[in-house]
Amino acid sequence: MSMHRFTIAFALACLLPFLGHAQAPKAEQQVLQAEKDRFAAMVKGDRAALERLLADDLTYTHSSALFESKEQFIKSVTGGTIDYVSIVPSETDWKVRVNGNTAIVNGVAAVNVIDTGKDLKIKVRYTSIHTNRSGQWQMQAWQATRFPQ
Repeated sequence: MSMHRFTIAFALACLLPFLGHAQAPKAEQQVLQAEKDRFAAMVKGDRAALERLLADDLTYTHSSALFESKEQFIKSVTGGTIDYVSIVPSETDWKVRVNGNTAIVNGVAAVNVIDTGKDLKIKVRYTSIHTNRSGQWQMQAWQATRFPQ
């Protein structure tokens, strides 16, 4: 191996561990944007956006312990059973971990929801799991716990 080739190979070997990490902040930002877009779609009752942002095999566990599939959740949000008035995430509490095509988000959000006619203003701590499918981050699972009031 010539000295020139050796130098290039050595430089690449030194840089290779850092190249994968350069994508992590971009992926984290994409996942957080998907979270923000989903919250906005829930408030608007935007079926098309929810269809795009939620994985077909979604499991959604509300802070009340109600468990819904994607179809059930979208029907609740767009059919008026659950009316999200506002969802305000605490951006300082977000933690995103990206591992390949999977991302785990931990967060806190203030939620104003009218659930079957009952106006609730709650704060939740949640975990959501996103999967990158064909370049699009989709939420695959949600689990929320209410803060004591």
